[in-house]
Amino acid sequence: MPAFALKRYQEQALDELSDFLRAASIAGAKAAFEAQTGYGYNAVPFDDVPCVCLRIPTGGGKTLLAAHAIGRVAAVWPPLSGPKALAIWLVPSDAIRAQTLAALSRADHPFRAALAAGVGDTVRVCELDEVAALSPHDFDANAVVVVATIQSFRVERVGGRNVYAFSEAFEPHFRGVGTAALARLEGVPDALVTEADVVAGDAGRELLARFVGQPRWSLANWLALRRPYLIVDEAHNTQTEQSFTALRRLAPSVVLELTATPVAKRTNVLYHVSAQELQAEHMIKLPIVLAEHTAGWQAAVLDAVQMQRALEGEAQHEEASTGAYIRPIVLLQAQNATEPVNVDALRRHLIDELHVPEDQVKVATGAQRELDGLDLSARDCPVRFIVTVQALREGWDCPFAYVLCSVQAIRSATSIEQLLGRVMRMPYAARRERPALNKAYAFVTEAQTGMAANALADRLIDGMGFEPLDVASMIAPQVPLPLGDDGPLFSEPALPAIVVDVPAARPLSPAVTSAVEAGTATITSDGERRRVRVNGAVGDTLAEALIGAQRGKQKEQVKTSIERHNALVTAAEAPAHRGAVFAPVPRLARRVGAGEQTELRLVEREDVLDHVGLDLLAEPVLLPGFVMIEQADVWELDLDGQRLAVRRGDVSQLALGGVGAAFGEDDLARWLADELQRPSRSAAIDITPAHLRAFVLATIRHLIYAQHVPLEQLARHQQRLVDKLAQRIAEIRDRRCTTAFNQFVLGGEWPIVVDDAKAFRFEPDVYPVPANRRYDGRMRFGKHFYPVPAALKDRGEEFQCAVALDGHEKIRHWVRNLDRDPGFWLPTSRNRFFPDFVCELNDGRIFVAEYKGPLGAQPREIEKDEVGKAWAHASAGRCLFATLVRERDGLDVRGQIDAALV
Repeated sequence: MPAFALKRYQEQALDELSDFLRAASIAGAKAAFEAQTGYGYNAVPFDDVPCVCLRIPTGGGKTLLAAHAIGRVAAVWPPLSGPKALAIWLVPSDAIRAQTLAALSRADHPFRAALAAGVGDTVRVCELDEVAALSPHDFDANAVVVVATIQSFRVERVGGRNVYAFSEAFEPHFRGVGTAALARLEGVPDALVTEADVVAGDAGRELLARFVGQPRWSLANWLALRRPYLIVDEAHNTQTEQSFTALRRLAPSVVLELTATPVAKRTNVLYHVSAQELQAEHMIKLPIVLAEHTAGWQAAVLDAVQMQRALEGEAQHEEASTGAYIRPIVLLQAQNATEPVNVDALRRHLIDELHVPEDQVKVATGAQRELDGLDLSARDCPVRFIVTVQALREGWDCPFAYVLCSVQAIRSATSIEQLLGRVMRMPYAARRERPALNKAYAFVTEAQTGMAANALADRLIDGMGFEPLDVASMIAPQVPLPLGDDGPLFSEPALPAIVVDVPAARPLSPAVTSAVEAGTATITSDGERRRVRVNGAVGDTLAEALIGAQRGKQKEQVKTSIERHNALVTAAEAPAHRGAVFAPVPRLARRVGAGEQTELRLVEREDVLDHVGLDLLAEPVLLPGFVMIEQADVWELDLDGQRLAVRRGDVSQLALGGVGAAFGEDDLARWLADELQRPSRSAAIDITPAHLRAFVLATIRHLIYAQHVPLEQLARHQQRLVDKLAQRIAEIRDRRCTTAFNQFVLGGEWPIVVDDAKAFRFEPDVYPVPANRRYDGRMRFGKHFYPVPAALKDRGEEFQCAVALDGHEKIRHWVRNLDRDPGFWLPTSRNRFFPDFVCELNDGRIFVAEYKGPLGAQPREIEKDEVGKAWAHASAGRCLFATLVRERDGLDVRGQIDAALV
């Protein structure tokens, strides 16, 4: 089975990881991380070993991402102690370990396909108990992935786990290991055999006595010698000193963490996926339609049953239209066994009172496992209601879950995040034609009116990894059932309100009094505390007053609540959330063919490349930026001016896997050419193999005979060589494409048009900005179409440009355009050009602006400006384009905008 196609955000996350490791191999983990993210790097507890986190909210596909990540790591950070990758994949529980192990072991599973795509088909997946049965040859011939729980290594005394025990089974793995490698274990806690081990040993004391002061033949020590990659799933569970000690013992060469909820200030978050990115890729259902029941749990259950019936009708329409089979399922969270509405009571109520057929109801708890052996996605499966408490800890899945009904108060319900995660997942990861099937539904029980939405928001933020700005568009109120085609299913969310308690004995602050007088706040009292309810945003002065009225830990809690609330208000007030529509933005296209039936095709770089040939052998044979200089017993590897010292005996990058000691130039050229044509790299996937091998071989001979670099040194640094070859091919391709682009597009050889038939649209619910690339300044932009701009700092020239656009009287809406799909783009000879700002004017015209700061003369920037002007010219006045700079002809940015909008 082929691997699942990666989503945009997954590709972006992996690209960020590759870029980080590539930079870390030269500059070190700290410098690479801070340069890439702009945030400080926490080197504890792994010092100079790269340790970063991909923050993926619930429903984002962490397991698939991890399977791909192993290959990405191996490509840019080759194994330190063997020709093949060794990865230890740590999970939080035995249930998840069994699931992960089964998926990665099956040859027909997409996760295994993803793993093989990165490290090759010769991959062995095993659990800890099976490692001892593998021979040293197995690890040299195969990439090995060991799936285990962190608990297998996390102990206070090493004697408490077999992974640290002396075992003669590991003697072959230690045989022939160099003294320098063994010396590394001297710094690892409890790695050496001691007199106490001999005394405590029940058998083999004579053998142990000969090894006092030497490394144990143990699984943990052997893994440490191999310097494995660590993949840590649900990494927030490992942020303890005991866990850190265990992970340090494994001497990893790279640590990759994946979690939805990283521990603040301890985790190096390299990439943070937002809810909008998941929704844009149809990974989750949004919004969550929330119904709050304060009159009793029976009403919540009744509504959940009615919703299931209504959704099943929608699903039947969907199947008739698209062929996709969906059978909506309700997950009902019962109270604990000692409470009134426990699992048995809830099941009886469904069957006896609501007349649900008995075969449609199943129980999934630790004691009652009625889902075992059932395929919930099968057409002949009758299950529509699953009663549980927190059974998702046992590892079951539910592909058609649509409705959550909890009879526990949502503020105190345990494990409700996992149930929410199931109902939010989109079946088949594809948007449905019936709008009701693109939403999730929650029926919850609360004692006080108006508390459920805030409680649900807290669960989404604290337990599932979403941001307050995500949550604002994730929760919608319910309107009366049943569903139908007579109008909108659900009303627009009201402006959020926040309630803060302050002591009744103290006088109200002037800020609170002013808010009440202005009508933005109301006050009620129970005699001991005043309840201040604020509608809309809480200003700085009022926030300080409400926080200052608290004591102890309440200060921080109220501060966090206000920050979250203000984020929700910002999102709710955005034009996209108020029902505004952004006018279509036509893209640059060309007419293909003659006559009235000519095809309209977007102008793309690939379209230009189809019209030109690429002859690599016609170019000078050289490889700029790859120089190795011998100095005594040290080589200096020079990569574009960044130098890395490499000793002759360094094995940081080994010779070609599968190639013997007598390998030659042809072997290296064949391996490099194959690597360049791998789909995951795609550097030369469009070049014939024979042509590519000839080019690579010519380059190798140039390095050997002109630059005097020994073949074995090239082999040791094959991954860096691949990167430079890919860069060289890209440079040749870019130069050839630039010439053709100037001829066909800018030179007028192609008939260029701007037409709504090829328009880009800013959809109200699709602005997939990674959470760590959102604007986080204090300035609020009233005309930005989406809640928060992307990739905008809170100061500087580009920020001032955004302020000028937001305040311009001729601009209706504007968007800080994404620098990747699904942003608006124009073609260039190198790739797509994503302008900084796209604006809709009050008169319906479109204004696109690129900000460049100082006026420069770089060829790339000149080409972008020429393409923008060609696009505007082809629109016959409907579209405007400007490259804005700090100052031009005496005009500042505002003056340049005025001049462009005539």
